[in-house]
Amino acid sequence: MVSPRKALLSAALFATLCLWAEAVELPVLRVTFDGTFTRDMDYTNGTMQLTDTDGSVVTLPAKFRIRGATARSYLMKPSFNMKLRTADYTEEADSSLLGMRSCSSWILDGMAIDRICMRNRVAFDIWNEFSRLPYDTDFGGRNGTEGRFVEVYVNSQYYGIYCLSDRINRKLLNLKKVRELGEGEWEVRGLLYKSGTQDIADQNNPGYNDNYTACTIEWHNAWELTYPEDYASPAVWEPLQTAILQGHSASYVKKYFFLDNLAEYQIHVMALSIGDNWGNKNHYLSIRNVTKNIDDADPTEADRRRFVLTPWDLDTSLGGGYDGRYYDGTYSDWPVRDIQKNSPYPICYVSGDREYLDLLRQKWAEGRRGAFSVENVRRKLEAYRDLFLQSGAWQRMVSHFDQSAERPCYVSDLSREVELVAKWYEARFCEMDAYFGTTDSITDRIAPPSAIPNSTAFDLQGRPVSHPMPSVFIRDGRKYFAR
Repeated sequence: MVSPRKALLSAALFATLCLWAEAVELPVLRVTFDGTFTRDMDYTNGTMQLTDTDGSVVTLPAKFRIRGATARSYLMKPSFNMKLRTADYTEEADSSLLGMRSCSSWILDGMAIDRICMRNRVAFDIWNEFSRLPYDTDFGGRNGTEGRFVEVYVNSQYYGIYCLSDRINRKLLNLKKVRELGEGEWEVRGLLYKSGTQDIADQNNPGYNDNYTACTIEWHNAWELTYPEDYASPAVWEPLQTAILQGHSASYVKKYFFLDNLAEYQIHVMALSIGDNWGNKNHYLSIRNVTKNIDDADPTEADRRRFVLTPWDLDTSLGGGYDGRYYDGTYSDWPVRDIQKNSPYPICYVSGDREYLDLLRQKWAEGRRGAFSVENVRRKLEAYRDLFLQSGAWQRMVSHFDQSAERPCYVSDLSREVELVAKWYEARFCEMDAYFGTTDSITDRIAPPSAIPNSTAFDLQGRPVSHPMPSVFIRDGRKYFAR
């Protein structure tokens, strides 16, 4: 059963999407700074001017830098970080943008490898409905980013559709701040680590970078310290190092992690086939207060010492790939049965831990009736499709890049592509049901070919098929077993 809080959040999100569609336009963000984007640029001072759909304008000093390895290959439409600053650029300046929470650090996601420019946002919207933090926060227990689509100009040049989103940080996760003890002494409490880093060149061997803000724990298992970055030291890395090195023990994982949180993340990756988030890739781990005792008799106190997993970079979801190769009805065919072995801490699964296996099945049974239902996923895809098309933003972006020598990944016919992705997910839904042995949402029909409707059929990877039919296929939202 969907909780009242999740139902309200889902209703609020859908209402927002409907309002966007009615507005028939996107906010416009104009970024200005000296020079142009380069692959290795450091934070550069500039200005952001955000014009909302109601005509209101916000102009603020900001710093800009390209983010992510992929963005460096797509300078015609890179993703970048935007840090709001005071007039002299010396201090952070929090601001609420487009109704989102007030913060100083923002992401402008160029979505250069996603041909429909919405996979990351749809996947996070689903995650925010499905999974919440195992404790209360000022933001309703949200454990993922929130975002709004905008059209971006950089130094007066049009860059197309972007997603402006907040960041995963200490405030969102309600981590305890570093505490000053006096006489130059400090106590580190909340911790936030991000998997993956470009700050260590040699990731073959364990070690740190020069200022201890990045660490390779095992062969090609490297992390960045997101908080408290200003207090980096080997001691700050010890909790994560221990968790990674001892995470091969189911008893350790069950003691130091929230099983619900891990199971929800695994279901999310499995259901949406998030191909770039297996193993130690693309997620955060946090501890609210590392000074707490995991063995405290008060479970509330003990929980403050446990790790929480938060997803990141979900742009390879819904059949997508890291380089945009999957489109036009041909999508990633990473089977559900293989993904389950690639969760960040798979020991509970591969060891056959009954508590965890039952929890996975329960999470899918709950999610398939709510956040992961075929209707919910389709509704989100279609709402963003309508926003892009009715605002004219998709046509403007396609026309712009069709005339450019260098292009990101996109499709001209967005409606067709979104429909194919939605059909792919119908097949994925059935594959999840088959894996977990659940039924009752999409009607199963056992029928001879003569009794099957004549509309286009899709295989379990969402690809259009013709006769001879595979033994199991999807047509008109129903799963058929041919005989």
